[in-house]
Amino acid sequence: MAFENLEPREVFHYFEELCNIPHGSGNLQKISDYLVSFAKERGLEVVQDEKLNVIIKAPGTEGCEDKEPVILQGHMDMVAVKEADCDIDMKKEGLRVTTDGEYVWAEGTSLGGDDGIAVAYCLALLDSKDIPHPPLEVVITTDEETGMYGASFIDLSSLKGKKMINIDNEEEGVFITSCAGGARVYSELSVGKTEAQGVKAKVKVSGLYGGHSGEMIIKGRGNANHILARALLEAMDSLDLNIVDIKGGVADNAIPFEAEAVVMVKKDDYEAFARSIKTTADAVRGELEVKDPNVTITLEDCDPGKTGSEQAIVSEDTRKVLSLICAMPDGVQAMSASVEGLVETSLNLGILKLEGDKVTIEHSVRSSVESSKEHLIRKMSIISKSFGAKVTVSGAYPGWKYKEHSDLRDHMVEVYEKLYGKKPVLMAIHAGLECGILSDKIEGLDCISIGPDMQDIHSTKEKLAVKSTANVWEYLKAVLK
Repeated sequence: MAFENLEPREVFHYFEELCNIPHGSGNLQKISDYLVSFAKERGLEVVQDEKLNVIIKAPGTEGCEDKEPVILQGHMDMVAVKEADCDIDMKKEGLRVTTDGEYVWAEGTSLGGDDGIAVAYCLALLDSKDIPHPPLEVVITTDEETGMYGASFIDLSSLKGKKMINIDNEEEGVFITSCAGGARVYSELSVGKTEAQGVKAKVKVSGLYGGHSGEMIIKGRGNANHILARALLEAMDSLDLNIVDIKGGVADNAIPFEAEAVVMVKKDDYEAFARSIKTTADAVRGELEVKDPNVTITLEDCDPGKTGSEQAIVSEDTRKVLSLICAMPDGVQAMSASVEGLVETSLNLGILKLEGDKVTIEHSVRSSVESSKEHLIRKMSIISKSFGAKVTVSGAYPGWKYKEHSDLRDHMVEVYEKLYGKKPVLMAIHAGLECGILSDKIEGLDCISIGPDMQDIHSTKEKLAVKSTANVWEYLKAVLK
């Protein structure tokens, strides 16, 4: 066991067990069944619905049986991303977790601390024999990362609690009190194919930081899908090319750190193509030298010295695909006028792919102002349709509005001040949380979101801080006590 010497031992025990079970979004049967088995083995009341959401109920400990129930909530899915040279099949294999005692991470992949640590905290509490707590109603949802589909579906009518601690934040000592709403926008463009002649080449964008498209969008990091389209379209200013394949990103809510395209270029144009790619690469490096300094754009001749033919997108539609991507806005669109430093509205082109005769671009849209979200989606639809693309919007979820009077917030702030001698930070965030959806299902629900320190979630650089994990564990126990 990689984490057997880490404290709190019971929390890291369950976190490592979860890491051993594949649980990327959409691949959740095993982890959901694991949670059900965990509950049944301990004689706890458990419900698993058809979307694989799990609700586990535990009675209060001695002396706390008649207290008001508290809802603990997190999600079981993770954004499953890996390095290009990583040989792990994340749909079938667990993670290769490791630690230096200060941080925990996974070799070659994302870690899934978002939101595996929430599930680990809940399991450690439910398994405990000596931690005082009121009746607990543990709600673990599915497919949060791809549209909060589990939270949208789940039936909470059996719950009695009116106070909910969501454990899906990534900064210790920061209490989230409201968040943005969002949606997924899919633009699908049908393309014609031809037998293209010439040199087969691969253009690859890599070296970017990536990261969570809500938390990190304010940093202005490079989007590999946009950079790739820009490089190819700028080349088409002086020559023709045909896309054989194009792909980038792994989740619409993760800023893509890699993207690549295989193209056919006429032999006589190849040198000019190489010069154009270099020119764009130099420009992009200059633009991102502070925000994303390791970006690279590489060109590789797939069959050196040879020419041939490949099924590829016709030149006219190749230009149309690239123009659509470049015409789309990207990143921060508006900052909040009422909360300094808070992004109000943004979008992220997370996934780019060619399947058969269709190119799909998938965006995550976020805004704390519902009308601004809808206006941005309308703008994206107008742009997409002007290029002949079909637009679909799904996974829309509401924002979570700040509650002026919150007994839960007051209690949690008081406990924090007693433990640490200082006030926590109360914050609104641009990322999406399930609190808005779940608040619509339980009248008068009082919510706060907390969590330990994590770095670079939704990326292969993700890390979970060990000491912070312990601090939040002690704090959570104190709040429940």
